[in-house]
Amino acid sequence: MPSVLAETVREGNWLLLAAVVAALAVFVVCGTALAVTDVREHRLPNLWTGRLAAGGAVALGLGCLASDVGWTRFWGMAGGGAAYLALMLVLHLLSRTGMGMGDVKLGGALGLYAGWLGWDHLAGAVVLGFVAGGVLALVLVVVRRATPSSHLPFGPAMLLGTALALLA
Repeated sequence: MPSVLAETVREGNWLLLAAVVAALAVFVVCGTALAVTDVREHRLPNLWTGRLAAGGAVALGLGCLASDVGWTRFWGMAGGGAAYLALMLVLHLLSRTGMGMGDVKLGGALGLYAGWLGWDHLAGAVVLGFVAGGVLALVLVVVRRATPSSHLPFGPAMLLGTALALLA
């Protein structure tokens, strides 16, 4: 996103800039609410996941209209949302006690954001999310705040991975 923001300022594409800033604001507000709730309650409320997805789709969709590569971004956004959602759904079905449906729906919302930037950002978001989750789990086991069989919230790791991919 930083490169997109810099490019829009350089080109004077203020509509695209406004759309990207709005999308990032939605990401920060909804992502914060989701992360806090998941850590406290081990759930990702549909209300916040829906706001993240809808807000991102609207803002980034407007960004597609204002971009020279609008259709590429649109199909990346749609495909990214579907791909991340499908991946998380498969993981949910394979491990009934691991991934919840909240993680699946969050994957769809996060895929919109990462996919809008391109497939490489989407892959980065997924990989970084799993790395962040693994590192967090390892640290908690080492400091004896969790055991290898503990159920840890995965939403914050997914959000962190996507945030890092958006910054790349």
